[in-house]
Amino acid sequence: MNLTFIVGSGRCGSTMLSRALQAHPDVLSMNEFFTSLACRGHLAFEGGVVDGRDFWSLLSGPARPLDAIAASGHPMPELLYPYADGRFRPETGVPAISHMALPALSATPDALHDDLAATIPGWPARPTAVHYRALFAELSRRLGGSVVVERSGASLAFLPALCAMFPEARFVHLSRSGPACALSMSRHIGFRTLLLRTRAMGLLGLTSPFQIGPEHAASLPEHLAHLAGDVDCELVMRSPIPLAAFGTFWSGLITHGVEEFIRLPADRRMALTYEDILDEPEHHLARLATFAEAEPDPAWLRDAAASVVRTARPPVTDPDTLAACAPGELALHRQNRLLRATTRV
Repeated sequence: MNLTFIVGSGRCGSTMLSRALQAHPDVLSMNEFFTSLACRGHLAFEGGVVDGRDFWSLLSGPARPLDAIAASGHPMPELLYPYADGRFRPETGVPAISHMALPALSATPDALHDDLAATIPGWPARPTAVHYRALFAELSRRLGGSVVVERSGASLAFLPALCAMFPEARFVHLSRSGPACALSMSRHIGFRTLLLRTRAMGLLGLTSPFQIGPEHAASLPEHLAHLAGDVDCELVMRSPIPLAAFGTFWSGLITHGVEEFIRLPADRRMALTYEDILDEPEHHLARLATFAEAEPDPAWLRDAAASVVRTARPPVTDPDTLAACAPGELALHRQNRLLRATTRV
């Protein structure tokens, strides 16, 4: 199985790439798969041995942060489940893989969920990473696609775990101008929630924002205590978060992610930028397909390139935000200089 991960900071054009890849006849596009599971907690990236029943529990248990956003009425375009007429309700818990991953694969995500529910619990005990590969193979068998591409927002944070679990995989780092990412994050309910949870994580001395649970509520200041339970999305959207805070958040993801990315062997890494895709969509989509070992089919390239739309947005000129993004921009410059010297793709 050919396995490629598209990693990035989030709000960098990766959703656009997922949509393009979903239309490729040879690609099984796993949209926001690991972001969904990260919302279930740290178990998503542990390498222990579990049986099929426990693995299915990881996939199908509720992702409470996503449930809270889906129930809040605040739009988050990545959430694709048919909440109005699907079987599951965010108030009682939607399976983690049903919020974003399964609806991107099937027009009937509940039926696909049921098919997997009838199969996966019977799988033998084995490492979690082996279960993930078996899941991708099972979905490829059912839906087609000889090449698997997983893409999750803010997945640079997962890069060390993904490299450890999938040492054979290829990785594409998709980046975008830091100030533009910061501005987009500041308007996005998911990233506003993630930034506040990251702040709470730091206060609690935890290593993941998704480790926060009800037992931590009393240890958090009043404006963050709701993050220990069902997130108050109205409060998240009203919270006065300066734009520069998102620049700092972006820089942290980029600087740590780049350090891990450049350690990969040259033949297992590729860099793309959102701006380059906008300027030459067919060329860079062909590069991506070739790197993932999918045929750059001319009809697919034509249609995928036509779906790439440039959206006009005002430039960010706030000096505090530009300064906050500077470390991340410097890390990207270092990465791209190194890749130009070592990569021919």
